[in-house]
Amino acid sequence: MDSMVFYEDDFESQCHDHLDQDLDADYEYEYAEETAVDLYDLCLKPTLQHTVEHLIPLILASFLFKIVAQCTYTPNKLMHGASIILGFAILYNYVPESLYLLAIFTIASYIYLQLPKKYRSGIGVFIPSIFVILYCELSMEAASWHKIRGVVMIAVMKEISIAVDQNESNHKPPVLWQYVGYLVSPVTSIFGPWISFKDYSELHRQGSWNLKWIFSTVGYFALALVFISISNCGASWILTENSGKWLQAYRDALSFRMSHYFVSYTSSSILLLGGLPFARTTITKPMEIEFPRSLVQVVISWNIPMHSWLKTYIFRPGRRQLGKFGGILLTYLASSLLHGLNFQLAAVLLSLGFYTYIEFEIRSVLSTVFDACITSKKCPDNKCSHQRIAANCWWVTAVNLAFSALSIFHLAYLGLMFDTSELQETGYSYLHTIEKWSQLGFASHWIAFVTYCAYFLIR
Repeated sequence: MDSMVFYEDDFESQCHDHLDQDLDADYEYEYAEETAVDLYDLCLKPTLQHTVEHLIPLILASFLFKIVAQCTYTPNKLMHGASIILGFAILYNYVPESLYLLAIFTIASYIYLQLPKKYRSGIGVFIPSIFVILYCELSMEAASWHKIRGVVMIAVMKEISIAVDQNESNHKPPVLWQYVGYLVSPVTSIFGPWISFKDYSELHRQGSWNLKWIFSTVGYFALALVFISISNCGASWILTENSGKWLQAYRDALSFRMSHYFVSYTSSSILLLGGLPFARTTITKPMEIEFPRSLVQVVISWNIPMHSWLKTYIFRPGRRQLGKFGGILLTYLASSLLHGLNFQLAAVLLSLGFYTYIEFEIRSVLSTVFDACITSKKCPDNKCSHQRIAANCWWVTAVNLAFSALSIFHLAYLGLMFDTSELQETGYSYLHTIEKWSQLGFASHWIAFVTYCAYFLIR
């Protein structure tokens, strides 16, 4: 599967834009003539204050769930009951628009899981999710659907994972209260990420209460606040509108990535606070994204749980039934469908898939021809079989640095799409996408095309 890793990408995390939209709307201002003191008073302070206040209900609900779920005397049913009550309370507080939809989806999908296996296999596993997403696309206002899209996506991912596991293991589906508790758990329903039903079930009486847990939870949350501060304030203060268009593109892409890190580290903090073990709380790896060896590394490190979900529940079953190419198409179709029928997301996902495919292939060919450690994925320490490595050949380092610079360039180009314009409240249109890329002369796509031509000639 390592050679196929570039297909399981997800350029947009399951972050929930309603928080970022609120912050951006409240604290946008002109940065060009602001001092550091002004930056703190006008942006940093209100951003941090608003963020903490906004997250207090979720923090309290997750901590209360941990107390109930991991108390020695708590019966299993009480844990699921607490998850249902606290989960719906949190959904009502943050995204009340999603309540009736999730209730319908929960009932319909649970009935679906009771059907004979022949109706739940293959493409049939997507029927409930396809129905709910198409309903949202066709009947809901764009702003409302955009606000609840992440919540629906997490619920859909959970339902599909249970359906696939049920088909492969021939186990009975969870009982109703277990299923509902899993779908609406306060620990994952708002910020995600996807966790397996097994991980959710093991929360019962499996918790740890020690200093490491406290420091890790607080540390994750502190890092999240640093990232949201950079996203909302720091990036635009350092790189103003007077910067060149490529620096502005890098700034907007950096702001988007920092927003993703904020959501990811907030989610990690909530997962720890809600009782998950430390090993299950790594969602993203910022250093491997900001200083990447390759785009392949970026798509793996961007959203680790989503990457794992796509590989386990979409690509592998799809490859068994449809072959390698069919599995790839199904993976992209599923990823696009989960995020809604949005041209911009589809364009970015497909572009990133094309980029990573070409990068992976051309670096594999070059690595074989020159017997050099220049593949997309770094060889394990002390286990590299290549004759030429960074330690004994200077140009190996130079080639890897060149591909790293190219990855950063592509990320700036693709991330430019997710700016803080008013369109983010309803989703970006295809005109927004074409206009943004045309301002940069479609440079990234042209470079990718030239790279493909080079690969085609030397393969």
